[in-house]
Amino acid sequence: MRIFWIILAIVGALVIWRGYEFVETAGVLRDLEPQMAGSCTIIPGVNGPEDHTIDPETGIVYLSGYDRRALAKGEALTPGAIWSYDLNDPQAVPVNLTPDVDTGFLPHGISLYIGADGARRLFVINHGNAQQAVDIFDVTPTGLVKVTTVTGDLLRTPNDLVAVSPESFYFSNDHRYLLTDPLRPLEDYLGLPLTDVGYFDGEGFSIAASSVAGANGVNVSADGKTLYLSAARSGALHIYDRDIPSAALTYRSTIDLPGLPDNIELLPDGTLLVALHPKALALLAHFADGKMKAPSNIVHVDPMTGAVETVFMSLGEDISAASTGARHGDRLIIGAIFDNKFLDCDFSAGS
Repeated sequence: MRIFWIILAIVGALVIWRGYEFVETAGVLRDLEPQMAGSCTIIPGVNGPEDHTIDPETGIVYLSGYDRRALAKGEALTPGAIWSYDLNDPQAVPVNLTPDVDTGFLPHGISLYIGADGARRLFVINHGNAQQAVDIFDVTPTGLVKVTTVTGDLLRTPNDLVAVSPESFYFSNDHRYLLTDPLRPLEDYLGLPLTDVGYFDGEGFSIAASSVAGANGVNVSADGKTLYLSAARSGALHIYDRDIPSAALTYRSTIDLPGLPDNIELLPDGTLLVALHPKALALLAHFADGKMKAPSNIVHVDPMTGAVETVFMSLGEDISAASTGARHGDRLIIGAIFDNKFLDCDFSAGS
């Protein structure tokens, strides 16, 4: 009986500790103030534009999206798509680059690789066809051309990826337990560090980093020597040294963030834009009901100093649960998990 009470006390202490930590990480008491130095235009027509990236040379935005709400409700799905959006065109509208894909195409994280010869490849996580996969496309003047599909046992719950060669990439698994596993809610609530970063070298898979609480957005520095990783359930950005020949990662440091971090985009000076979910409970409510708004926050992070500065903050009326912010010149493109739109923001008048 004494052992029972000891175990109960330990469990109770863990629950209380995690409850306090959750209040901090989830931003329950965090005050939010809308902030935007420029003006934003709503661009409709892309359903669930969770991730995007911008070609720094051409100004073309590549966005991935599919109807996550329909999927959650078990409704008939239209195929997801990869879209392009030309920042050079004042009258630009999103263009579907994958109109002929099958109904099993459910794209999530994307990464654009530009080779030394200028050749471009788009790497896309695909949750469709009852199998987790990474689809690789060549970017051509007439659109996307499918090159190959990569599958493997280590692609368990892939969220984001970053390509480091025409064939190789790192990817994040955001959960240890699958959606149907009864232990998954426990993993989420306790913020257990059970997720990892995998690596595919063009032939096989390996684990590059582990013991992460909710691995999410991932990116690498321009010189390839540093990898950045969002740890969503601990509200942190992890930084790793990357050995290029071996692809091995060595933990360097962590930067705490004012919210749950999502996707990471690089700026030309080597600093980062990170999308944050500053109110976790509002995010969960938004997941359950699209009528409930969730705040959006894009922050600028200096990985050298650890400085974090808000670039965009919204209470969710214009866009809810922003998951990616990417900048090209004076333009900031903001995508979201569920919304049937994204924002095209212009800083030229205010930044």
